[in-house]
Order: sequence, then structure tokens, then C-alpha cells
Amino acid sequence: MGKKLFRQLSSYWESFRMALEAMRAHKMRAFLTLVGVVIGVATIISMMTVLGGIKYKIDDAMLNSLGANVFQVQRYDSEGGIQFGPRRRKWRPKIEASYANEIRQRCPSVRAVGVEAWTFGLRITRGGLETNADQQVAGGSVEYGTNNSRYTVMGRPITQQDINSARRVIVLGFDAYKTLFAGSDPIGQFVRVDGQKFEVVGVFEERGEMFGESQDRENWIPFSTFERIYGEKSVNLTVQAWDPKAFRKAQSEVVEAMRVIRGLRPGEENNFGMWTPDLMQKQFTEQTSWIGVAAFGICGISLLVAGIGIMNIMLVSVTERTREIGVRKALGGTRGSILRQFLIEATTLSLVGGAIGIALGYGIAIFINNNLNFPAPVPVWAVFLATIFCTFVGVGFGMWPAVKASRLDPIEALRYE
Repeated sequence: MGKKLFRQLSSYWESFRMALEAMRAHKMRAFLTLVGVVIGVATIISMMTVLGGIKYKIDDAMLNSLGANVFQVQRYDSEGGIQFGPRRRKWRPKIEASYANEIRQRCPSVRAVGVEAWTFGLRITRGGLETNADQQVAGGSVEYGTNNSRYTVMGRPITQQDINSARRVIVLGFDAYKTLFAGSDPIGQFVRVDGQKFEVVGVFEERGEMFGESQDRENWIPFSTFERIYGEKSVNLTVQAWDPKAFRKAQSEVVEAMRVIRGLRPGEENNFGMWTPDLMQKQFTEQTSWIGVAAFGICGISLLVAGIGIMNIMLVSVTERTREIGVRKALGGTRGSILRQFLIEATTLSLVGGAIGIALGYGIAIFINNNLNFPAPVPVWAVFLATIFCTFVGVGFGMWPAVKASRLDPIEALRYE
């Protein structure tokens, strides 16, 4: 048993060695054959790596966008994706700030309800210094910081007393703080927002960038102050459940409460939107699924072309080595040994191309990690899948040349010139 196994292993090793010798003897032919495999495997590794990195960024953003067990009630549904051509959405009534108290009373699974309204494209100035016209100002209740995972690194957040008195105080985003104060203490200093004077009482901690966009442009003023300056707007309600177990129940209760508040009859469509932390992840999955399909398509086409190339090269190899095959058969070589030899050669070609493609994919991932400040872990399953694909390509497209070689008549093969 041991000797038989040793002979089989020796036979496989010899076949593998001969495959490498054949590649070495025909370098250009082998290179052209491998290109398709390399492109296909590198494509699938790179695309899956990038998509994995984007998903990591999205997950991280979701953890930081809202507080624990928090979801939002909005005027319109969150819509993602690329839109082509004009698109009009059905008008909906505003979300009123007064809804917050009614939701608190009607929904026992709800711990807190925050109110926030927004205005965008503002400049914040201090003396001769000013920010770009990309600042965002949120008029928020006291729950704004906790419900949006926005915490102060200097000073304090907005208090209920600030809201009751409609004080002109502001918690600056980190971008505005860096531009206007350059590291000095801003607490108690004054800035102007859209020409309106505000006292700085706090600074939000730095969040950094996501996909090249700063997450530190948000500034917070009391909701009552916001309404006095900008008038009544449709608001977002940030709703916090008591705990994770109550999260889904709280959503159901809020939907029912909103339907009652809006006076909707049974069967009528909701005229308000909901935003939950997993919604963006779902939209991301839907929007990037076509990228995965395209990547697999490119990979499939590349491997198909590579497979045809492998088959053609192996057919040429069979023709060139006809006399060799005849000699091996005359010396007792079996059909099975000839078949195995050419299958191993075809599979070796494919796997070598796959290994180069995997290495290239890893190189791209390292480049992205080091130069684009973007997490790009190579998924192990993608490497495993690429290896399986390469094996199937080698065996599948190498089968016909191998069968043809194994069926050669030894006498005719020896006569071949």
C-alpha cells in the first residue's frame, strides 16, 4: 500500500515537473496563455477587496451616525442609488416638532425623542477668518448629541436652559474650530453664522473623512434659536428605544403613532419616512450588487478566454509531442498516465496564472491601504474561490487535449514527423 502510494505521488510529481519544464521551454507561449487567468483572478480579488473596504466604511459610519438603538422619522423616505432623468416625489406634509411629545406619550418602548432641523451651505466667520461655504447647522433639542453620537471634546453640549431661553450659543464642528481658532480655546468666544452672532460653548470631537468627504462640518445650535432665525421647517425626529430588544417594537409603535397623528385610514400609504441604521447597509448592498456581478462577468470572460488559450496551447503541445507520446506508449505508458500528464500540465498553467493574479490582487489591496487611507482587507473566500475557478479552468479546458493525447495510436505516433 505504501509503495503504491509512493509510486503515485512520484508519478504526479514527475508530471508536475514536466509541466514546469514545458512552461520554461515556451516562455512567451506560457505568458500569453496566463494573461487571461491573471486578469480574471486579479479582477475578482481587487473588486471583492474594494467592496469589502466600502462595506467596512459603511458599517463604521452606521455605528457613528446614530446613537445606540436610535432611528429617525423623516418627511421623505431615504432614497439611494443613481437616478437618471427627472424624478418627482410625491409631496408630503411636514414633520412637526410637536409630534415628539405625542410619540413619547403613545410609545412605551421609546426612551427619548429628539428634534432636529437643518440648513446647509453656510459660512462661519470670526474676525477676518471664515470657513468655506459648506458648513451645516443643526437646530436640535438636548437629545441631538446623544442620538447622533456627536460628543463634545471641549466645553459643553446644548442644554434645556439654552433651548428654553432661545440663547444664541453654538457647538462648533471640528472643521470650523480648526479654521477659526487654530488650536486656541474657543469657549466663550463669538462667531457669526450667516451674519448672526453666536457664543461658542463647545466643540464636537473630530470624526475625520468618509469617502473623501469631511464628517466634521456639523454645528449645533438650540432648536428654538434655529426656528427664530430660519423659521419653521420640517424636522427629523430621532427616536431612541430603551434597549436593543425593544428596538423593533419601538419602530412599530412609532409607525402606528405617526399614522394616528397624521390621520391616516387603514390601507392608506404612510406619508412619512423611516431611517434605520441598517437601511444604508441594505441600500449599499443593492447598489453594489451589480458591481459584484460585473466583476464576476469580467472574471468569467477572462477565464473563458484563458481557458480557450490553454486548450489551444495544449493541442499544439500534443501535436509537437506526438512522437514522445508514441515512445511512452511503446514503453508501456497507459492511457491514464498520458491523460493525467496533460491534465496536470493544463491545470498547472491555470494555477500559476491564478497565483500571479492573487499576488497582483494583494498588491492592489496593499496599495489602497497605504495610499488611499481606505481599509481593503483581502477576503479569504475570494482567494479560495479564485483557486477553485483556476482548477476548473485547467481541468475543463485541458480535458479535450488530454483525451486526444491519450487516444493516439502508438504506431501512428512513432511515424509522425
